[in-house]
Amino acid sequence: MQIKKIFKDIYKGLRIENNSDESILAYSIDTKDVDKCVINYNSSEPEEINMNIKDKYILKEGDIIIANIPSTTTAHVGYASHLNTEYPIIIKKNFIVLRNISKDYDPLFVAEYLETIGIKKFYIDNDKPLSYAMVKEDIEKIEIPNVSIDKQKKCVELLKPLNERDKLYKELLLNDSKIKECLLLEVINNDK
Repeated sequence: MQIKKIFKDIYKGLRIENNSDESILAYSIDTKDVDKCVINYNSSEPEEINMNIKDKYILKEGDIIIANIPSTTTAHVGYASHLNTEYPIIIKKNFIVLRNISKDYDPLFVAEYLETIGIKKFYIDNDKPLSYAMVKEDIEKIEIPNVSIDKQKKCVELLKPLNERDKLYKELLLNDSKIKECLLLEVINNDK
């Protein structure tokens, strides 16, 4: 079934212009903050935005966001499973927002499918280069497999340990990079 038949609301994120006297302290989402269905909204400090921001541009629990340009390693699809922040999270213009999903679909299943298969399939089927910026109409036409909600939920449960392992590996690699940097700095600074 096409995405436009699964989600009630589909729209592009907000272009932040800082053109108002009204001010809000918020996180904003960039493609670097979205990887393999995870939205890392607090990877940096909240920023002051001088703009009147409509509620639809604030990330909500259950939202799926898709970067309009994937990278070679990720389609930058994120699922907002639970939001635990004192500041709102602004969805920027380089994302398409999928909100208010049909009860026949599990949002994490849809997000995982888009991240792993759906976005890549769109580029291949439409003979588009990775530099092509998808628009809302492209996203709306992507087909999601018609699988029973029970099977979707079972699949999501099987994917959870894989996602946890992936997260753990990323943390280990990041820690290894920090250890290497510290070792190099220690050698350099102690040689003086």
